[in-house]
Amino acid sequence: MKNLNTVSAGRKTVSMEQKEKKLAVILIAPAVIYLILIMGLPLIWAVYTSLTDKVIGAAQVNFVGLSNYIEIIKDPVFQKSLLNTFIFAFFAVMGKVILGMIMALAMNQPVRGRGGIRVAMILPWTIPTIVSVFAWQWIYSDVGGALNRILMVLHITDHQIGWLSTTSMAMFSVILVNIWRGTPFIAISVLAGLQNISPDLYEAASLDGANVIQRFLYVTLPSVKEVIILSAFVTTVWTLNDFEIVWCMTRGGPSHATELVSTYSYIQGFMNSNIAKSVAASLILVPILVVLVHYITKSSLSEE
Repeated sequence: MKNLNTVSAGRKTVSMEQKEKKLAVILIAPAVIYLILIMGLPLIWAVYTSLTDKVIGAAQVNFVGLSNYIEIIKDPVFQKSLLNTFIFAFFAVMGKVILGMIMALAMNQPVRGRGGIRVAMILPWTIPTIVSVFAWQWIYSDVGGALNRILMVLHITDHQIGWLSTTSMAMFSVILVNIWRGTPFIAISVLAGLQNISPDLYEAASLDGANVIQRFLYVTLPSVKEVIILSAFVTTVWTLNDFEIVWCMTRGGPSHATELVSTYSYIQGFMNSNIAKSVAASLILVPILVVLVHYITKSSLSEE
């Protein structure tokens, strides 16, 4: 009798587990279907289109295999845009992480008016991109721009500098704008991590004779390391896909000095009407983005 009860209880347990699995599948199915429709199908369409000769207005589309990719990779302008994209992303992300960390530490200090300081520091992130671009174009203008005026008043230079019109300064200028706009995201993320650090850790470090720098290196930095890494990878994905700032400020010029993969793709698709080459150029960055997204997801799960 006892054995029968045990078997019966086991069957009920298995039955409950099966019901829970079915319920989980039912609940997850809409999200999976949504992702397939919203992300999977467009990606399939993009891959297929990149293997054709599709242009805007053409009635017939022919399959051309990898010829678009081969032409793009051989194109010196694309090679320049790919190098520019990595340079742009590397220095922009480095700048955002360093300044974001400094901003987070500043916003975490118990000073009067801390709320107002935080609002002022995150303001660049809330301003529409087009407004930011117009403001920076005025600052950078080589005809009475604010930055040139300040530099000339301080006798740092005696002539107007073409921040956006010279190949030597254009990339630096757009990177600076990207850093200015994206730093608040890093700052907010790191600030959240700083506020989770127990004050007891700092007290213990002080009792052990640690100075400010040592407390930062051995208490603060290890505590927010995962947040910094995760935020850096997220902002790297965004920076690699950046289009608005560069396009609105320089159109990829002068002489392709600020040409990115995103602007190259836009020109191919909407100015040269070659949709296939435009999509192919964009897809070349996909493997890099997939690796970054995988790392972000893996880091998030490990933290949980």
